[in-house]
Amino acid sequence: MVSSFILSLAVPASLAAQQPDKDANWLTTPNNPSPAPLPVIQDATPGDGLTLQPGARNAFSLVMGTKVAGANMLNSQSIRDRFFLNYLTGDLHKAIGGPMDNGQANNNTFAAVARHYRVGDPNDLHVMAADGMHLRAMCSHGRSDCRPGHVWAAMVRLPFEWRPGMTLKVRYRSPKGDHSWAPIWMFSGQQVPPPPGGDPYHGFGGPDALVRLGHAFEIDWNDNFPRVGEGVPTGYQVDFGTPDTYRTKWQIKPHAVYYANADGWRYYHQAVAFERTPFDWSAGFHDLVGNWRGDGSNLIDLLIDGKLVVTSYMEYPQATYVDPADGRRKTVAMHLIIGNQAIPGFSPGARNAHDNDGIADGWTIVVQEISGWYGNIAHPDRLRASAENGVHP
Repeated sequence: MVSSFILSLAVPASLAAQQPDKDANWLTTPNNPSPAPLPVIQDATPGDGLTLQPGARNAFSLVMGTKVAGANMLNSQSIRDRFFLNYLTGDLHKAIGGPMDNGQANNNTFAAVARHYRVGDPNDLHVMAADGMHLRAMCSHGRSDCRPGHVWAAMVRLPFEWRPGMTLKVRYRSPKGDHSWAPIWMFSGQQVPPPPGGDPYHGFGGPDALVRLGHAFEIDWNDNFPRVGEGVPTGYQVDFGTPDTYRTKWQIKPHAVYYANADGWRYYHQAVAFERTPFDWSAGFHDLVGNWRGDGSNLIDLLIDGKLVVTSYMEYPQATYVDPADGRRKTVAMHLIIGNQAIPGFSPGARNAHDNDGIADGWTIVVQEISGWYGNIAHPDRLRASAENGVHP
């Protein structure tokens, strides 16, 4: 199991700067997952009564936890074997690098910097436990320095290509801390794992690159940042959308076309769809399913425990490249990221936050399953969580 954190008050910045950081022994080389195909479970289903369209098939299923039935990831090394532990590009030799390296776009917004340690290190942030994969965050300098850029955190990025016409499932338990931020999202681009000992940035920017970048855009399956300042307890928030923040040229800008009404869910009007769930996601595991329709409608559905909560419109900017492996022209895909970006600077009281908000593993997200299918959910609109069809969350 994940060891509990040592909780202490945040030390003054001047004092922290003078003390050696005994936690600063993270690895500065990229983690390269195995180039072997991800495991397929032929009869895997999205669960919660959801059915897939005829012809849909499992693309992969990762089931995690030493005591989870049917798990095929059983130890912390398996996390390294299946995931990248950094973003697509960046300088991992710098304590504070570029945003695509460490998930930190601005010190005023993100306190956490993605870091990874060797398996067995007492500060290891990627730990397999009985109930799943624990992605942790901790303040540096003996869990005492929680200033921006001084919080070390875990993240994983799946080496799999996502495009329209696919379905994604993530079963997880969200963090408990009020200053936690553990988003589940996708960003444009992809990366093929290199051979053992190879350079993951080989040929970067050239025709033989292992990294493929295109138009910059994202899909937030659940941004998971707290809304305590708006009266929503931690664990009850769902933030889904396709934010228009990257200067991508759309014919029609991304927008929500459906969100669950007040019959069991409460909607907050924001740039992206924000719902308050009727349950505490930090108290137990729930299923988050993304249904990226492949019918040309440009619609993306978010389902929680089998109920359709949000449908968003987003055109898919299809930048293309010629794959040197087979000479075929392909569209740049997207990659799934689950990260830990505690502490969000805009969270009320974040300046005075303590390590993990004083809760053992208070900033930890626990993931039990990540599965994907080629194909979509059948008749998703019939699953809307609203009064019009009698479906209630």
